[in-house]
Amino acid sequence: MKQRRLGFLLVLIPTTILAQGGSIANFKLGSDASLAFARYVTSLDGRDPFTQAGPVAVEIEGSLPGLYKQSGVLALRQTGESGRPEHLVLRMEGDVTVIQEVIVPYLRALADVDDLPQESVAVTPANYKFRYVGDLGSGEMLTYVFAVTPKKKRHGLLQGRLWIDARSGAAVLQTGHSLKPPSAAIRRIDVVRETQFVDGLPCKRVTHVTFETRRVGRGELTITEHRLFAAGEPAPSPSIGPSAVIR
Repeated sequence: MKQRRLGFLLVLIPTTILAQGGSIANFKLGSDASLAFARYVTSLDGRDPFTQAGPVAVEIEGSLPGLYKQSGVLALRQTGESGRPEHLVLRMEGDVTVIQEVIVPYLRALADVDDLPQESVAVTPANYKFRYVGDLGSGEMLTYVFAVTPKKKRHGLLQGRLWIDARSGAAVLQTGHSLKPPSAAIRRIDVVRETQFVDGLPCKRVTHVTFETRRVGRGELTITEHRLFAAGEPAPSPSIGPSAVIR
């Protein structure tokens, strides 16, 4: 149902969009869109609440549609002694091929991004060109849409679009594809990431990833991250299944 809702959101983008071909420099000073963008940039000064601020429960669902295989992993991500995020696996089920060819490569690619300085991969004017596209929705659901293009082809950066909340400036949706795949075995990566808020705090993030591999064809992932200390988000039981650390 969530995938259908995301797809429905994307097709709602109006064809009569404002400021075609413009840039953030063309914002009318003091406009609502420019103020929301300023709030967005300011919010990036803090730590990423899903990777740098406390433990996070991670549910990963992977599949190889061409082979009719699927698998799932439940893990706890927390900062290790080295200061890098580590995934403590609580439960693993399904086909081992999906785990080896889809889920584990994703975790390794994520670890490679975690090794990079946060300021080098953040969606900021330092790393991206922003082009204002228009607005979508109304009232409390109003968002401003930007086309984002990396200034350099670098691992961890996506070309696509960014939706920010009109009132808070928070990033609520990002779509795009990687201009530089993490390895020669992967030809293209497409990403749709939605962040959900409770009382203004980010509590849940859902990322849909599709990619083409040279060896096993199309791979699909849905990664759901729950902040354990966010309001209304229960922590998973530490007694679920065997455990192992993936680095």
